[in-house]
Amino acid sequence: MRRSFLMAIAFSALMGASALACDGQVGKVIYEDTFADDSGGWDLSPPATAIKPPNFVITLDSKSSAISSQVLTFRANEADYCLEGTVPKAPAPDNNMSLGLEFWATDYRNFWLSELGSNGTISLWTDVNGNWTNIATVPNAQGFKPDAANALRVTTLGGKIVISLNGQLVKTIRAQIPDGALRFGIYGQLDKAVDGASPILVTSYKVTSGQ
Repeated sequence: MRRSFLMAIAFSALMGASALACDGQVGKVIYEDTFADDSGGWDLSPPATAIKPPNFVITLDSKSSAISSQVLTFRANEADYCLEGTVPKAPAPDNNMSLGLEFWATDYRNFWLSELGSNGTISLWTDVNGNWTNIATVPNAQGFKPDAANALRVTTLGGKIVISLNGQLVKTIRAQIPDGALRFGIYGQLDKAVDGASPILVTSYKVTSGQ
């Protein structure tokens, strides 16, 4: 009986991990990183962004309350992007912390961003020449796990951006893909610059062709 009970627990844990993971991505793998080392082509800015196996670590403070890191050695336009990471509890009720997935980036002043906040809000933004525009905001996203690992996924296929969290659809919106060979990356932010915030940890990042 005890052996059967332990096997049931192990199977349940395995199914839970599988449900979280970026399963369902199809097509050719364009890029994949589980941060076993720093060979993934990331443009890092220590100590704010650093790879400390097995994590990509974002450390925000009063000197750096928002940071962006893009992959310099791979490109993707129509694609399926997914990251797995933990947004820690906000340092204060009025100071949200966010983890974002960047895509369609030409540089650090021109990109699209899907962002997951520590309060469960998911938002879609564009940054054009340093000017931010909010495209959509969904509070209390279904499936959000506070202060725990979440899988944030964005597909950009057929003229649509589809955002999902932990396998559950959050938002679909039509959009035009920018011209050129486009980069992708990770974004972290504190609404208010403070010291002592817990780091954001990303455990995996994967991009496929999506078809």
